[in-house]
Amino acid sequence: MTDMSRRQLLLSGAAFSAAPLFVGRAQAADTDVVVVGAGAAGISAARSLKSRGYSVIAIEASGRIGGRILTDTESFGVPFDMGASRLHNRANNPFADYGIANGFDIYRAPDETLMYVGDRPINQNEQAELLLAQRKALQAMWRAGRNGLDVSPASVIPDLGNWSLTVDFLIGAYEIAKDLDSFSCVDWFSAEGGSDFYCRQGIGALFQHSAQDVAVQTDVTAEKIRWGGQGVQVETSDGTLTAKAVVVTVSTGVLASGDIQFDPPRPARKQEAIQELPMGHYFHVGLLLSENIFGTSSDAYFNYKVEEELNGSPKAFGALTNAGGTGLCYFDMGGDFAKHLLEAGNNAAYDFVVSELKRMFGNQIEKYIIESNSYDWLHNPYTYGSYAAAKPDGFWARDEMSESIADRIWFAGEAMSPDDWSTIASAHKSGITAAQEIAETV
Repeated sequence: MTDMSRRQLLLSGAAFSAAPLFVGRAQAADTDVVVVGAGAAGISAARSLKSRGYSVIAIEASGRIGGRILTDTESFGVPFDMGASRLHNRANNPFADYGIANGFDIYRAPDETLMYVGDRPINQNEQAELLLAQRKALQAMWRAGRNGLDVSPASVIPDLGNWSLTVDFLIGAYEIAKDLDSFSCVDWFSAEGGSDFYCRQGIGALFQHSAQDVAVQTDVTAEKIRWGGQGVQVETSDGTLTAKAVVVTVSTGVLASGDIQFDPPRPARKQEAIQELPMGHYFHVGLLLSENIFGTSSDAYFNYKVEEELNGSPKAFGALTNAGGTGLCYFDMGGDFAKHLLEAGNNAAYDFVVSELKRMFGNQIEKYIIESNSYDWLHNPYTYGSYAAAKPDGFWARDEMSESIADRIWFAGEAMSPDDWSTIASAHKSGITAAQEIAETV
């Protein structure tokens, strides 16, 4: 599985200086900049602006900071990252450096992978067939991306025979959170690689610690942004904030929903760009097992040959087994099939995972399940999905979203990165970039 981290760090050495976190309520007030959203982009934008001497009010609609970064420590008695679960590209990831400097256990993801066909491990001939099919698919995508063909992988990948659904899942839903007909080869090609790292205490715990120096007013919803006159006015659930500029760091799912209104409306090109960067669907079902049914070492990957699809979307999960040696396993689903499971109700994903495990390991599987949990990012009104990948013919939208509106409204988040998207590092760096542009303009 290929990970996606990418560009040289924009972070200054003092970016994570610690100070007490203030969480309060918004009041109508004048300030230089309002930051909407307190995920990785919002926190870095607020911090960077404050370091440049700007007055800043950061607001967050939910009751916590972190956005799609959330560690649950109650369900299993061990950390369970319900959203972002990896640190991509160690060389360019400021959170890995911060974690190591502050006593977090940051370690490289092992390379062990177990592949099943039916109810048994894959044999050598099958392994060779799978690797050849993957190579054909990746080469076709690479050529299209290199040549600037902003088309879907499905339109360029040749017939892969009976390994087609498996490769579709591994390259598409399991990595990009979308099926192969729904994202751009150029967008995929733009993503730089690097090694995955884990945080034993949880990515959410790491992020919360790193953000303790930034004041955020939680449970305050941005409802309308007015920018027709001088400066901006941000109408919130707790009153109107007047500022010279605003940084909007919510997901493209929220931007597309219309939950935040703009007066005047956003320019047509900006509206179109948002539609070209729809949220994909990806989530984990966590199972705490009393036995290591996979027989793998800690943090090994488990995949299997996919035999079924739903309206073209592979019906499958990919697993991270025995995470951190705790017995907790992550069963990850993506693409349109993941969306189908989330729309089918609370137990649909759990039932699917258990039925697949029974098929491969026998009906006794349930006796090893101690506890389960998952999180629905699709129906979360603060996200409406997992992360954004550009549609075919939509790669241009990332650059468009990085442009301000009238030097008063900036957007930041993982979706605004041309080569680092889907990661918390990219969101972090996009917030810093927005702050730099404001400093040059406002």
